[in-house]
Amino acid sequence: MTTRSTILSLFIFFTCLATGFAQTSFTIAETGNKISVEGTSNLHDFTLVSEELKGSADLFIEDGKITGIKKVVVTLKTESLESSKSGLTRNAMKTLQPEANPIISYIAFDMPSEGKISGILNVAGYDSDQEFDFTSKRQGGKLIVTAKGAVQFKDFDLDPPSALAGTIKVREDLQLEIVLVLEEDN
Repeated sequence: MTTRSTILSLFIFFTCLATGFAQTSFTIAETGNKISVEGTSNLHDFTLVSEELKGSADLFIEDGKITGIKKVVVTLKTESLESSKSGLTRNAMKTLQPEANPIISYIAFDMPSEGKISGILNVAGYDSDQEFDFTSKRQGGKLIVTAKGAVQFKDFDLDPPSALAGTIKVREDLQLEIVLVLEEDN
């Protein structure tokens, strides 16, 4: 093999390697995103929802699958979380204190294993290391990522809300689901 063909072969090899593990930058689309927080009390189940997510993601993609994370940033206004029951929303806001803590954020920076994402969730001004399960799929030129996991009020130094002089008490455990519609940056 000549020197020229060796150099050309190495160039092609490294180009394929770089494109196979290329970092891709995404922005969270304006529609289709959703965060749901599900919990229960001694009286009923509840869900708080926001569709007003913003952020970006720098991901390593190989064969259409996420193989690594450089950084993912997701934010939402605390007061955008709402329930179908206004009393529940009001009690949630008393706990989350949106005047003092207007933004909830999740900054992910690690993929400890396939299908897991790890980062820092900030709620009510407190940071908590959180790991979530995630799946992704390509749909209509966009990357749809769904992350799910359990969190607790104590992760953020919060007491679960209560109502009616403590006769209705929210349980400690919450289920969190985040659906992100990611559009590739040009």
